[in-house]
Amino acid sequence: MSLKSLVKDVRAQAVAVSNAHRWLYASGSLLVLTYHRVLPRDFNELSIVEPGMFVFEDTFESHLALLNREFNVVNLADWISRAAAGEDLPKRACAITFDDGWYDNHEFAFPLLKRFATEATVFVVAGMAGTSRQFWPERLARLIRASDEKSRYLQNDAGRWLTDLVSRAGVNLGTASPEQISAAIQAAKHWADDKVHRYINVIEEAGYSPTYNGADILNWHQLTDMVDSGLVSVGSHTVDHKRLGTELDIVEIDRQVNGSHSLIEQNTGTAPKLFCYPNGDVSQQADERVRKQYMGALSLIHISEPTRPMK
Repeated sequence: MSLKSLVKDVRAQAVAVSNAHRWLYASGSLLVLTYHRVLPRDFNELSIVEPGMFVFEDTFESHLALLNREFNVVNLADWISRAAAGEDLPKRACAITFDDGWYDNHEFAFPLLKRFATEATVFVVAGMAGTSRQFWPERLARLIRASDEKSRYLQNDAGRWLTDLVSRAGVNLGTASPEQISAAIQAAKHWADDKVHRYINVIEEAGYSPTYNGADILNWHQLTDMVDSGLVSVGSHTVDHKRLGTELDIVEIDRQVNGSHSLIEQNTGTAPKLFCYPNGDVSQQADERVRKQYMGALSLIHISEPTRPMK
């Protein structure tokens, strides 16, 4: 079984976990639970975090308690190696992953992983680790929440792009809910990542001053601390979180795929075995490069019902 046949689907996760007495998948299959952020309930920026991007700290604690009681939580790379070698696989196997490498993975999720002695894989955006760089969805969300249509820094082409974007998405500047912000982010994905960053750069340079001064992504010391515990493996999520669709040329694909591999190995001392595609976007050229460098890769496949066994 190749890793590409694994399905990461929120609805499959919810059904399988909430009905632990019913295992919906064929023998020898694996359920991958995908997390991004683990946050406390008093987190001061909940208003700009997409609802599907986080779970609360106490919720994650309850997930781990249930998973360790009802499932065999496995190391993802180890499970893949065993599957490829034709070895016996544990029943009701489950693997935990975190996409992006958010700082809260170390601050809030890692202590719980240690308490429950549970393994996980963190797919880090290697070029952002240890920097103050921000993902464009969060930059866009902060901008939407801080703006109104009369904001002087929106009186340019980039500002008109933003006002048109939120209008089409049915979003109100200044008062957007997390759900509305999520709709705007999804609409912005019609543009390439570099173009969205450039639009936001122009708006910020015209006078918008973000109030956020923190670091979104784990630093290498935190990642090494997690790896040294023996519970956490680090996988690659590209250098810059660029979607590896058909709009990227082969030079940039190579930089994102191979460059992230090198950065992780240099800074953790361990070469990453697995790759995760940002936004699930996979071009043929990206797939070919990833296959040469990694044991396996994860993407995102939407399914209507989680009842079909994985083959």
